[in-house]
Amino acid sequence: MWIMSDVPFDQKPDKQRRGPPLLSCYDSLEDSCEYAWSMLSRGVKDARAPFHTPTVATVDANGQPHMRTIVLRACDPEARRLRFHTDTRSSKVAQLAQNPIAAMHFYDAQAKIQLRLTVHLQPLSGDELEAAWAATRPMSRECYQVTQGPGTALQTPSDVTFDATATNDGRDFFVPIGADIQTIEWLYLAAKGHRRALFDFQNGETKLQWLVP
Repeated sequence: MWIMSDVPFDQKPDKQRRGPPLLSCYDSLEDSCEYAWSMLSRGVKDARAPFHTPTVATVDANGQPHMRTIVLRACDPEARRLRFHTDTRSSKVAQLAQNPIAAMHFYDAQAKIQLRLTVHLQPLSGDELEAAWAATRPMSRECYQVTQGPGTALQTPSDVTFDATATNDGRDFFVPIGADIQTIEWLYLAAKGHRRALFDFQNGETKLQWLVP
């Protein structure tokens, strides 16, 4: 026979709680927001960081969602913008042209922190495009040298063809995507008690608000 405790979870002794030490930002909206930005920035610099490969979700013309993992290439906290790269022929480019509002998901299992972002996606051009291409490594450029567009049907996997000359070294099909952040929803799963908050950057303002986890 199981006997349930009648002591509310949040009133049990601290020794009942397990997990890593609490982050210093635990009870501070401002510090939690700053910590979120630091994790995003680290995701750009550290390929081993969980935030290096977030998920991006867009919606097609029929209202169907499409999710995929991308590589985070840049983070600008002052401009509230992230950046990733893709092929101009990819479905995500066609989808964002119809509906630029998208979602991004980040999760660090060790830190137990999840970020859910609402973003406005836009292909970058001009100097921003040229700077992104110049910083792209040769190995990465090969991805854009494929003559068929992403998602093209093949008889066998070996039917994929690469042609650096025909694709201008891949430059013809390369495009950086700017993700202008509208909101960040913060979730910190802590044994002492979870913390959830909304960081809203719309209309040129920054609004911070605690939420029920």
